[in-house]
Amino acid sequence: MNYSMLREGTPEQAGMRPERINVLQNRVKEWVEEGATPAAAMLVARKGVIVTHNGYGPLTPDVGAPLLEKDSLFPLASLTKPLTATCIMILVEDGKLDLFDPVNRFIPEFTGDGKAAINLHHLLTHTSGLRQEDVYEFVKKQEQKGVLVPELEPTSHPNEHTFFYLSYGAPLWKPPGTEMRYLGYGYKLLGEIVRRVSGQPLHQFAAERIFAPLGMKDTFYIVPEALFGRAVRRDESLAGGRWLGSPEALRDPSASGGAYSTVMDMAIFGQMFLNGGRYGNARILSPITVREMVKNQIPGVPATSNGSVFREASWGYGWNVRSMKQDDSGCLRSAHAYDHGGAGGVRLLIEPEYDLLWAYFPIVTDKLYTRNLFHNMVVSCIDD
Repeated sequence: MNYSMLREGTPEQAGMRPERINVLQNRVKEWVEEGATPAAAMLVARKGVIVTHNGYGPLTPDVGAPLLEKDSLFPLASLTKPLTATCIMILVEDGKLDLFDPVNRFIPEFTGDGKAAINLHHLLTHTSGLRQEDVYEFVKKQEQKGVLVPELEPTSHPNEHTFFYLSYGAPLWKPPGTEMRYLGYGYKLLGEIVRRVSGQPLHQFAAERIFAPLGMKDTFYIVPEALFGRAVRRDESLAGGRWLGSPEALRDPSASGGAYSTVMDMAIFGQMFLNGGRYGNARILSPITVREMVKNQIPGVPATSNGSVFREASWGYGWNVRSMKQDDSGCLRSAHAYDHGGAGGVRLLIEPEYDLLWAYFPIVTDKLYTRNLFHNMVVSCIDD
């Protein structure tokens, strides 16, 4: 097993064609210059060798804004979910929980008809039978009723505390395990379980057990105020423009979508998975746990997403597993590829078959969808 740490090198050392790497870099630069994306950061690595690591465009839409730097902080949005899933799996390895434990073992307030059957596996794979819209409608009704919320606990965050206590009684949409329905709320619940089981807020647990050991010095669930000036912001007219990068978002430790990071830090996280749970001298997960996280854990379970029907949803623990389905990350992926993206454009993709990973953080607009094009160009660089 290769436990290598990422290092700068040449395309030839990585078994990639330098002329194709140039095409890739120039194309991303063109997308920024033409306005397909206002700004973009990228890192591609193969065999542990970083072959390109660049940023293009301004940090914010403000007049005279500084240029994007390699260490600029991007909102991960839903790319936060693999981080949260890793926290859960660390607790599994610690003997603190099992993925088939019911949610209400850890959150007794999580009640309702049929909900005793929902377990952590269902939350991780988006097969709980809950729907996001039903949860938020239930919370709204609870607010209108003036339901009293218990006092804030020392390890709770005020952004999460009230919402959780108003949401726990939300009704089921379908029996657990019958259909995948992408659910950010499920990962919020996982973050709350990390807090209750470990005795630490999620952001502290992740910092101690993942970020610090891996040297992910620029990854945060709550961004320190001194670093706010390094955060990417988008025009308010774009998707998420009023929230992503705002001071409120930078302070929001959502287990579903609150983290901020750089392409380098997320590439380190991806390399840890490629290495079977280890990076340098740091062992985060066992190889067996990694294998379970990145394989299809819901065979035969269908999904509907953005108007597309998938007979086989193919989802792991925190990761979208390619299998044979087509979605939005390029047509040249292998069946063993796994990835996750986030609202606004960010994505981390890992190709164990090719010992390859990339972190591509553009700002999505309605002019051109570039993520699939980016992946196809990346794999076209491979020369062995």
